[in-house]
Amino acid sequence: MSISGTWQRLALGAALMLALPMAQALQVTISAQYRGGASGHFENTTPPALFCQRWPKQCPEFGVVDLPITFVKEVFGGTQNTRDEYFVQLPSRREVDIYHEQTGEPHRVQLEISGVSQAVGGPAPSLNPVYTSPRGGCTIEAAHSQGSGTVRYLWNVNTPIAPAPCHSIINDGDASYHQVVNTDEMGIVYRLSMPPPYRMAPGMYRGSVTYTIGPGGDFDFGNHVSQLNGSTLTLDFVLDVQHLFLFSFPPGSDRAVLEPAGGWLAWLGGGRAPQRIYRDMPFRLWSTGPFKAYKKCQYEVDIRCGIRNGNGDEVPVQVALSLPGGIQYQGQAAERVPLPTGRAQALAFESAGPTLNRPGQLHFVVPKDQVPLMLAHPGSTYTGQVTVVFDAEL
Repeated sequence: MSISGTWQRLALGAALMLALPMAQALQVTISAQYRGGASGHFENTTPPALFCQRWPKQCPEFGVVDLPITFVKEVFGGTQNTRDEYFVQLPSRREVDIYHEQTGEPHRVQLEISGVSQAVGGPAPSLNPVYTSPRGGCTIEAAHSQGSGTVRYLWNVNTPIAPAPCHSIINDGDASYHQVVNTDEMGIVYRLSMPPPYRMAPGMYRGSVTYTIGPGGDFDFGNHVSQLNGSTLTLDFVLDVQHLFLFSFPPGSDRAVLEPAGGWLAWLGGGRAPQRIYRDMPFRLWSTGPFKAYKKCQYEVDIRCGIRNGNGDEVPVQVALSLPGGIQYQGQAAERVPLPTGRAQALAFESAGPTLNRPGQLHFVVPKDQVPLMLAHPGSTYTGQVTVVFDAEL
C-alpha cells in the first residue's frame, strides 16, 4: 500500500510539471526599404503597432512595432522596492550588424527604444496601477481606460540610450494595496539609425539582435511576475535597397568623331599641326547608389583601346570619365578618371548623395605623342569600337 501511494504522488507531480506553460523564444521583424528616392532615406515598412490605432497623432512616421510579450503581474503598494510596483525596465541602445545576403557586405545600425505601450487589465481603472503618471525613467504621453478595467498607456522614455526603470502605482504608500493585472498589447517606439542607403549596394540586408526577458534581463517587469510567455525576444532587421540608375546620352552618341579643337580645317589650310585629337561626350545621370565602370575594347593597346586605319596602322585612345559632384572616386571628385579594361579591373564609384539628372562626360583622347603618327597617313580613317560598361549590380 505504501509503494502504491508513493507512485500516485509522483505521477501527480509529473502531471503538474507538464501543465506549466513553457517560455518561448519570441521573434519580431523590423523592415525598411529604399527605392531610389531623392530624400536619400529609408522608408519604414514595418506594420504599425496596435497602439497607433488609438493614438495616431502620437505615432511617429518611423519606428513603432508590436512586441508579443504578455505576462501576469502582482502589484503591491507601500513597499520600499519599486520592483513590487508596476515596473518596466527597457534595454539600452544596441548596435546591430547587418549583412548583404549575397555578398556579405556589412553595415551597422543602432536601435534605441524611446517609448513603450501596454494594455494592463484586471481591476477597475481607479485601482489600476498604470492609471496615473509613471515615475523613474518615463513620462506619460497618453492613456485610455475602458469600463472593463483595462488601461492602455503610452509612456515616453526619458533617456533612450540607457533607460532608467519606469514604475507606477495607485495610492502610493497604501500597504493594503494589492492587485493582479494581465498585461498584453505591448508595443514600442524606436529610433533606428541606419547607414545612408546611397552608400549601400542594392539587395537585401539582414541582421538580428536578441534580448533577454525576465528578472535582471533586458526587458524586466519587476517582482511577482508569472505566466511570462517568452524568455528571449529576437528582433530581425530586413533592409531592402533598390537604386535608381540611369544614363541618358544625346542622339548620335553611339558614334564619337575624334578631331582637333575647331575641326580639321585649320590644319588642312596649312596651319599648325593639331596637338590633341579628342571628343568629349556629354550625358545625364540619375544615380542613388554606388556603381562600377570599366571599358571593353575592339582593339587593345596596352591598357588602352586602339583605333586602326585600313592599312592596320594603330594608335591608342585614352578613355576617361567625369561624373557629377554627388559621385566620388576614392573619396575625391570623379574628374577625368581613366577607365580600366575588363570587369575584373572595374573602378568603384561611391555616392555622396542622390544624383538626379546631373551632367557628366566621357572623354576620348588620342595622346599628344601619337598624333603625328596619324598625320603621317593623311586621308585615312581610323576606327575602333569602345564599349563603356556601367554596373550598378556590383
